[in-house]
Amino acid sequence: MSGWKKLVSGFLTLFLMVSLTDCLQAQRLNESSVGISLLSNRQLVQYDLDRVWWGQATVDASRDRIVHLSLDEINLYALASSGIITAFDNETGKKLWATQLGRGDAITYPPVSNSKYVFITVGMKLYSINRLNGEIDWELQLPNSASTSPTVDEDSIYVGTLKGRMFAWDLKKLDELSSESKLPAWRDGAIRWTYQTGAAIRTPPIVTNRTLIFASQDGSLYSVTLTDRQLAFQFETDAPISANLAEFGNSVFLASEDQNLYCLNLLNGIVRWRIRTSFPLRKPVTVLDNEVYLSSNKNGLFQLSATSGQEKWWQPLGSTFVSMSPTRVYASDKLGNLLILSRNDGAVLSAVPLRKFQVKLMNERTDRIFCSSESGLIMCLKQSDLPFPIRFKHQDRYPILPEMTPEPETTDSQTTDAVNENANQ
Repeated sequence: MSGWKKLVSGFLTLFLMVSLTDCLQAQRLNESSVGISLLSNRQLVQYDLDRVWWGQATVDASRDRIVHLSLDEINLYALASSGIITAFDNETGKKLWATQLGRGDAITYPPVSNSKYVFITVGMKLYSINRLNGEIDWELQLPNSASTSPTVDEDSIYVGTLKGRMFAWDLKKLDELSSESKLPAWRDGAIRWTYQTGAAIRTPPIVTNRTLIFASQDGSLYSVTLTDRQLAFQFETDAPISANLAEFGNSVFLASEDQNLYCLNLLNGIVRWRIRTSFPLRKPVTVLDNEVYLSSNKNGLFQLSATSGQEKWWQPLGSTFVSMSPTRVYASDKLGNLLILSRNDGAVLSAVPLRKFQVKLMNERTDRIFCSSESGLIMCLKQSDLPFPIRFKHQDRYPILPEMTPEPETTDSQTTDAVNENANQ
């Protein structure tokens, strides 16, 4: 009997220690999140929005902050400045896993993924993470410092570097070398090819069925074949490429520091049209449904025709494109509020107070709105009359799921209690 009592006593002690630790972590998180609260559905109804889900990313509350949100067909990823990456189911908000990468506080870029793995550069290392469980499959010491997020397909991963060299790595070979414990000593055997440009590569490349397209700070856009790095075309501008490339149909869009936006034929680099703006183009260009969105902190948000480059409307209060639905465009203003604009003419329909949720995902995949506070409190919002996500890109990549009975909706009072009790989950 005494042995049983000791067992029960030990279990209670362990339970109290774990509970105390969780309370202390939650307290530190709440102290760092003073003034941040979720918008309830009662508050959102005036904007014709619903909160789909909320979640808390894993962070070190004493010094950490969320720096990137990234999305694929299945998951949403929240990346903290310390190198902690947290994955959520992007439809339900279920927290799937959290993984620490590197030693923390290294330069990081948004993660990317293919059907099986998530890839991210932290410092001079490239990590491969199992998309389902968050386990690190392998890590690769890069020959040079990565200067942007990689681009990946099912066969290769492409990494641009500060020294202007583009690396094409064979994913199957990297997996083999990792399983045989031959990384990094034999890493060069996994390099399919490299291509040297004249300056740093600051924007992620675009991969097509035949070519890889990437820009260099030397002012050139390169298109090389995937198999043997043969130059398909090279397009030169008068200034360095200043923002992420965009692709739509058979066109590629690039912005340069001489304030020009170019639309090129994706196959041969011939200019379809060019416009000159009155401001620097440093934010990513978004192209969806034959519409181009340009944004600037000081000059507002523009909608152009992707076919001709002709301006359709201008909204001076807009600062950054966030998402869009069939009838609306969502944009952030200078203060971080969420503007709801008419997609037809850019008129401001309303403004949602989301200044505390400073990290907003530029969502080119669906109509969903994803935003996060720096302390890792994440919300997913949607237009009230759109029960299912509207998908704008990569329709063929989404899994076909059986119809499920919806779970009971959580009330606002239950949500408030959950935030207070589970802030560090």
